[in-house]
Amino acid sequence: MDIDSWNHSRIADENDTELIEKFELSENELPVFEIKSEFAHTLISTRQIIERNKEKLHSLNFDFLDGVVYGNFKGQPNKPKLSIFRVVDIHGDELDFQMETGKASIGLIYSVDTIRQLRADD
Repeated sequence: MDIDSWNHSRIADENDTELIEKFELSENELPVFEIKSEFAHTLISTRQIIERNKEKLHSLNFDFLDGVVYGNFKGQPNKPKLSIFRVVDIHGDELDFQMETGKASIGLIYSVDTIRQLRADD
């Protein structure tokens, strides 16, 4: 992973109190990965996927996550720097969250997939 080439994404700092307060994380919930653009601020934590957009907050707890669709941007000419990934909850409802395409997308994918695996093993 070449994190220096990421424009909107970063591995979150577990000691970032401003980030923890902004997303109102619970005790023992850690920030893992974030995507911040002029449109929205998205956080993957150890418990949920959260996005704040124009002071509106939407989230999905990993306990209720049934599926994730990241899309396929490889080889696509003029691919956008930001796109969406879609999550499906256990009721079949879909939520869209922003993601950075290109090399940064692997950080998001690894974060979400690793947390899902760890939670499934509990």
